[in-house]
Amino acid sequence: MRFMKFKLAALLAMILPLILVLTGGTSLAKTKPAVTTQSSGPLVLWVDAPRVSAVKAFEKAYPNIKVKMNIINDNIGNDALEGKFQLFNEAGSGWPDAIFTVTNSDISWMTSTKIHYAANLTNLVPKKILNGYAPAANAACHIDGKVMCLRNDDAADVLWYNAKLFKEWGYKVPKTWPQYEALGLKIAKQHPGYYVGLIGDDYTFDRYFWGSGCPANSLVGPNTVKIDLQSPNCTRMVNLLDTLLKAKVLSTAGLFSTASNAVGKKLVMTPGATWYGEFEFNGPWKVPAGEISASSPLVWPGFPYTGDEGGGMWVMSSHISGTLRQDALKFIEFVATNPKNQVNLVPTFPAYGPDEQGWLQKNVVDSHYFVDPQQIVKAFKQAVKMVWTGHPYTEFDPDGIWDTTVVPALEQGKNLKQVWPTYQRELVDYAQLYGYSVKQ
Repeated sequence: MRFMKFKLAALLAMILPLILVLTGGTSLAKTKPAVTTQSSGPLVLWVDAPRVSAVKAFEKAYPNIKVKMNIINDNIGNDALEGKFQLFNEAGSGWPDAIFTVTNSDISWMTSTKIHYAANLTNLVPKKILNGYAPAANAACHIDGKVMCLRNDDAADVLWYNAKLFKEWGYKVPKTWPQYEALGLKIAKQHPGYYVGLIGDDYTFDRYFWGSGCPANSLVGPNTVKIDLQSPNCTRMVNLLDTLLKAKVLSTAGLFSTASNAVGKKLVMTPGATWYGEFEFNGPWKVPAGEISASSPLVWPGFPYTGDEGGGMWVMSSHISGTLRQDALKFIEFVATNPKNQVNLVPTFPAYGPDEQGWLQKNVVDSHYFVDPQQIVKAFKQAVKMVWTGHPYTEFDPDGIWDTTVVPALEQGKNLKQVWPTYQRELVDYAQLYGYSVKQ
């Protein structure tokens, strides 16, 4: 998974000139990708730094397969990476045989007709493996009825809370968003200076609006998206967050900023991904052991879904065949599903179902950090099945646009309702820039 995302402004400043160079001023969509195939040679793998251990584990398990590994910068930005692949298409060579997606939206262009990189795994990966994923866990890899990747880890949102404070203050863990709002207002009144969430980072949309069913990039047809931020599924969350923002129990600090370190120590509760426990509370926030627990995802009445903040994917090249393709298949199956990697090495919750229990035992039950680890185990297993599948990964990223549009407005003292029309316009503009037809 990734914890940071590339800034859109810098991204476009870099990629737009590249687009003109690659296409001679025409649309990328008109470019015909190369179909050259290679059947033998070393297995070329592109991974980010955290996935190096997975490659080494594969080499140990398959010593007869020669591997050539390239470590990619996980802040490169999906458009810059796409530009590299466009150049490979022009040259007819250079593609990696398998790659880890440094940004989840990479899968949208990797499967597009203009790049045509990702291989269709539907009939290549054994059904037993494909059926090992909960439908929501691997949903992002199901594109146009085909399996185009294997999910590495899952980052479904649960409710994290400080069990020590809840017990001390006599609070009951909320189950719904209205209950969360009501408790947040109570905390604002009874314990000023404490917080119930953060909204100043590019995962905020995923954390709050994904599970609310907000159509910011819903695919409704071939290359057609619906962007309707005035949907009740969006505005109900806008109203909730503005209420808590006004009560000063929401922080506008970014999840990965140094400012969040002080906020994290005073978080009574927050919705957040399965990785928050180790990488935030027990990481830079430095909350002592014996205080933090997690419960089932918050839901809206009649809409039992949650969001997802991260989780990466393994993609295989469509430009290989023969022995090389068989080796690449062995690789992506191993790194995505084998417990030697997923349980022993991966620090984040595995997307592949059969690996869940082993990982949970090692990282939750045996960690001696959490309160009520069995409750956390139950919450994680529940959350991975509750991720709303109506929020796909598209080439334009609502998260990145949140970071460049909404966050600056919040820092200027505006509320969400004030910046919401601007966010809508930016989403539409970026969608059209990437060639999508937009329904509002």
